[in-house]
Amino acid sequence: MEKNCDILIIGGGASGLACALSASNTAGNPRIIIADRMPRTGKKLLATGNGRCNMSNLNLSEKFYHGTVSVGSLISEFPDIRPFMGALGLFTYADIAGRIYPLPNTAASVSDALRLAVEEKGIDVLTDCDCSQIKKENGRFTAITSLGSIKARTAVLACGGMAAPVHGSNGSGFVLAESMGLELTPPFPALCPLTAEGVKGLEGLRSPCKAELIINGKTLAAEEGEVQFTKSGLSGICIFNLSARFNNEPCSVKLDLSPRLPISELKSVLFSALKARSNFEAQDGFTGVFPRQLALYLLKRSNIPLSKSCSMLTEKETEAIAETAKALSFKITGRSGFDSAQVTAGGVKGGEVNSDFMAKKVKGLFLCGEILDVWGECGGYNLHFAFASGIKAGKSAALFLK
Repeated sequence: MEKNCDILIIGGGASGLACALSASNTAGNPRIIIADRMPRTGKKLLATGNGRCNMSNLNLSEKFYHGTVSVGSLISEFPDIRPFMGALGLFTYADIAGRIYPLPNTAASVSDALRLAVEEKGIDVLTDCDCSQIKKENGRFTAITSLGSIKARTAVLACGGMAAPVHGSNGSGFVLAESMGLELTPPFPALCPLTAEGVKGLEGLRSPCKAELIINGKTLAAEEGEVQFTKSGLSGICIFNLSARFNNEPCSVKLDLSPRLPISELKSVLFSALKARSNFEAQDGFTGVFPRQLALYLLKRSNIPLSKSCSMLTEKETEAIAETAKALSFKITGRSGFDSAQVTAGGVKGGEVNSDFMAKKVKGLFLCGEILDVWGECGGYNLHFAFASGIKAGKSAALFLK
């Protein structure tokens, strides 16, 4: 089989689907093919936001993005993707933190809106279509796929990165990009759990915390939110945001397990708890202040016997519990792999693309989404970039045809 088109989009995720719709809206019925290696498009969308699809955020800013791709002009051009989604018949709401979700509260509603719009536009979608090679000869692109060759006047790499390979991101886009002469920042997992020493006894616990990443005695980054303790380390949104700052240097994460109270107030609360439970053992003395599992762990970390009577605890011992709770440190031994990462850090360097997302070295080749060296923090920032960069790349590809 050999197919011909005006615009070939390799990848049918969030950025690829947005790219196709934007190109179609801009150029007036160009021949567009989406080639996706998965059995259906938008599969990774279904897993985002715990199945709810946190698709953007009211509080957009460059400060939430990292990598070599500058996002300032893109945010200025696309500060709000809700009009784009509304035109597809998908409506949204924002929670108290500014996170934007689809009104039906399901990721499937986002995937359906994009899929139905692509069908309505008559865009050709090839699934189970794995692209192994792309080249440019005599001003046209040729992609070699598992379904045959596809020739196109312009091509867009919207292949994603390497995170969550079960949903289709296997890094094949990076191979294609390098084959076209584009330089990469080595990819690594981002927004993923960290492995740590000393978590035994806390497995399964969730606790509101302030988390700091400490390197060489200095705080490199700090986040606040719920930390989840696993068998191998630390997880949760605030840990995810710290994970991409970890660069294999010796470091630790320091947790404030009582972020609502300054240490003086926490000490006062602990003394009051001891007074109220003076007839009990220490293992029962602080369960009104901390979850029992955490209270037991803090006693052990403070070298206080669990069976010691609350009435026998000294002022120094009680203060030690408070100090441990306010600065509980864990040695970080690594980060989880791509299987448990939400996004890929690294990718095609920002210096390889123009502001319209066309490759500087390959005229007519555009890139969008996670294949680029940019990642956002948790809160809808990554999907916003995927949609916005897809819309921009699609528009740019269509204008290039003219």
